[in-house]
Amino acid sequence: MFTRCPECLTTQRITPVVLRSGRGMVRCKRCSAMFDALATLAETEMLAAADVQPSEETWAEHKGRYQSVWRIGLALGVVALFAQGLYFEGGRALQNPKMRPAFEKLCAVLHCRLPDYQNLAELSVLRNSFSELPNRHYAFKLVLNNEGAFPMRYPVIGLTLLTYDGQPFAQRQFRPDEYLASQQQNTRLAANSAAEINLEIAATQTKVGGFHFDLSY
Repeated sequence: MFTRCPECLTTQRITPVVLRSGRGMVRCKRCSAMFDALATLAETEMLAAADVQPSEETWAEHKGRYQSVWRIGLALGVVALFAQGLYFEGGRALQNPKMRPAFEKLCAVLHCRLPDYQNLAELSVLRNSFSELPNRHYAFKLVLNNEGAFPMRYPVIGLTLLTYDGQPFAQRQFRPDEYLASQQQNTRLAANSAAEINLEIAATQTKVGGFHFDLSY
């Protein structure tokens, strides 16, 4: 004798012993669903297959369930991928001018704040000078230009003083909160704009014959 599972429509052979032991209830060998074997019991496999039609409601229920699971899995996968990207490449990605707009849009939705943009490749020096003042102090002037599309944090300025034979004898780093003391704290250089920085250096025992500087974060 044969019966057919109403869930997956699989036809399977069944014996009277199995029917008696389960009082007509059997478990499908394919999907493990329990069903009433007597409802589709037939002498031949062909007759058993003809007795049962697929249930549209059951299929719709399973389809909806699988779609929900798939959507949840996809969302978790995207979140995991995003978290891994931030963990391994977050620093460089946030400073990438091509990827920065996407992160800003995401932060606008999540109500978060991105770290300040800092890209030395987009920061240029328009002019600089180092001259002696009447009081024997020195004036160091620097014009920085932000060529990027985002406001940029001011860099640290490393200034080195040289003797006339080119040997360094004094060095100091100036943080933004030092050379921007007269301005608001955390001031950033606006996109596509320039700013002049003025530093007054106290008189030194060694006569200054030259200088050089570098920018860093």
